[in-house]
Formats: sequence, C-alpha cells, structure tokens
Amino acid sequence: MTDRNTKATLAALIVNIIFGFSFMFSKIALRYAHPLVILSVRFTVAFLCLNLLWFLGIVKMSFRGKPRGRLLLMALAQPMLYFSFELYGVEHTSSAISGVIISLVPVAVIVLSTILLREKPTLSQVMFSLLSLSAIVAISLLSDNTGENSLLGILLLLLAVLADAVYIILSRSESAHYSPFERTYIMFLVGTVGFNLMALLSLRGGWVGEVLSAVTKPSFWGAILYLSVLSSIVAFMLSNYSTSVLTPVRTTSFSNLITLVSVLAGVFIMGESLSLPQLVCCALIVVGVVGVNRQQEG
Repeated sequence: MTDRNTKATLAALIVNIIFGFSFMFSKIALRYAHPLVILSVRFTVAFLCLNLLWFLGIVKMSFRGKPRGRLLLMALAQPMLYFSFELYGVEHTSSAISGVIISLVPVAVIVLSTILLREKPTLSQVMFSLLSLSAIVAISLLSDNTGENSLLGILLLLLAVLADAVYIILSRSESAHYSPFERTYIMFLVGTVGFNLMALLSLRGGWVGEVLSAVTKPSFWGAILYLSVLSSIVAFMLSNYSTSVLTPVRTTSFSNLITLVSVLAGVFIMGESLSLPQLVCCALIVVGVVGVNRQQEG
C-alpha cells in the first residue's frame, strides 16, 4: 500500500474504534437528558470547538467559488437525517433488529458506489463484506432482543442506512473541492442549527430546563466531551479524510468494527458477558474487514 493509503486506512480504523465506544458514552449521557438535548448540546459544543480552531488560525477554510449544492446535501444526510432517522427508528425496534439494519450501510454503499461513482467492488470484497455482515447479524440476534418491532421503525432505520451511504458517496465526490475540515465544518453547522431547532420544537419549554439540569452533572459533561470532541470532530474529520483516499467500499468496511468494539467495551468496561458464539462472530468480523482491505490500491 502507498503511504497515503496506509494513512487513510489507519484513519478509517480509528474512526470506527471511536464510534464503537460512543454507544457506552451515549448511555451515560442518556441518564441525564433527552436524546434530542444530547444531540443539540453535542453538536453545539463540537461546532464551537471547530470555530475556535478556525479563529486561532490552526486551520483555514475557503468556500468561495466552490459548488455548494452537493456539500449541503452531504451535511443534510449526515448528521441531520441519519441521526434523526436512527433516533426514532431505534425507539420503535428491538436492539437486535436495529443493529442488523444499521449494519446494512456497507451493502448500501456498495450499491450506490457502483451506480453513482462507477467504482465497482471486486467479488472478493463483496464476499468478505457479506461475511462481516452475517457475523453482525448473528451477534445482534444473540444479544438482548427485547422490544417490539414496528414497520415504521424498520422503515426509519432503512432511511438512516440510506442517509449514511449517501453521505459516504458525497463526501468522496466533494473531496475534490473541499478539505476534510471544510466538509466537517458544514456538517456541524447544519447539525447544530437542525438539532437545536428539533429539540426546541419537540420539548418546547422543557428544553431549557433539561439542558440546565444536565450540564450540572460532571458525568454528563464527560460523556458530551467524548461525543463532541472525539466521536464528532476527530471521527468525522478522519472519516472525511479517509473517503478522500479510499473507495467507499473500503471506507465503510471498517464500520463493521463498531459492533466488535461496542461488544468488547461492554465486556471489559461495563462487565457484560461474552459467549463463545459471540466471540466467534467477533473474529469473523475482523476476517471480513481484513479481507475487504487486503487488496492494494494505487
């Protein structure tokens, strides 16, 4: 692999390790606030940090003379549409089914990249992607399956999958015009405005009270800082960088590691149990990711 490909591969790996731990920190934040409050605070803090980096001259931006239509569509797809669809989809489905549906993102990316970017995956990449997907499905079905599944919930999660796939495709195409920081900045601008409006309209007067109550809790701030700085700024900047170099199929293959990391975090940090079948599935996920990425790209 070239040095550039190696860096992009490492970036994609780090992104999904960070995302894997985010579930644990989201659970901590949910003890103190409504999901929409968490999203509004998370993206507001992250957006303020990005502006600080820009104000201090650590990074530079320029949007002058560049096409903006696809960039705004990318920002609408991720984070606005993805998080909104996922938030309400998970509410109407069991944890097992939601995990299975969200794991379809790499499959959706394979389809869209073939149609829109004319970047066709090899048969080997497709087979290894399906191997990881099968292992994720098995882990989800072996986990707690409490909760009812509605058609609305399944549809919303499928829309979340489509939104994330569209984001990956557009991030790659817009890498020709915008730097990773510029793409991340616009994403968080849209997320900050959108989620604060959603929280305000949904919770009305209760929004201010929930925010003020949550921000007095040190554990809430610890979770928010992880979600804002690592799981938002660092992760999405690295994601936007990796999509500039790697094909969408390779980039999203690493998303299968989110399930692996979240399972291991539950075992080693939260004290949850891990069965032998789940351990085998974790190994198959790794095999699938390695298989998709073993081919060198120029």
